[in-house]
Amino acid sequence: MVEPETAGDPMTKRKWVRRSLRTLATEMTRAGHAASAPTVARLLRKMDYSPRVNAKEKERSSQHPERNQQFEYIAEQTARFRSAGSPIISVDTKKKELIGDFRQAGQSWVQKPIEVNVHDFPSDAVGRA
Repeated sequence: MVEPETAGDPMTKRKWVRRSLRTLATEMTRAGHAASAPTVARLLRKMDYSPRVNAKEKERSSQHPERNQQFEYIAEQTARFRSAGSPIISVDTKKKELIGDFRQAGQSWVQKPIEVNVHDFPSDAVGRA
C-alpha cells in the first residue's frame, strides 16, 4: 500500500511517502485492515520512515552580493520621507513560495531528511508560486 505512494531521489536513494497518515489509514481500512493513523505511523517507523522536515544543509559558496540591497533602499526611502515630514507606511503582502531546493512548512514521512538550501535566495529559485 505504501509502495505506489513512495517517491524518492535516485541520486541519494532517499524515500518518502506522498500520502498522509490519515489517508493511508483510510485506504488500509477499505482494504480490510482496520488501522488508525497512529497504527500507520508505527508501521512506517518499522520500515525506517519517520516524520521529518527539510534540513537546511546546503551552504552557498559565498554571501549573495545583493543580499542587503533591498533593506538599504527601504532605509534610504524611510529617511527621505521622514525628513520631508511625510508619512511612512509599511505594507505586508501575501507570501509567495520559492520553487526549488528550499525549506517548506510542514513535514512528510521520510527515511532521512531532505537537504535543502540554507538560505532562501530568490535567484536560486526555479520559479515562484
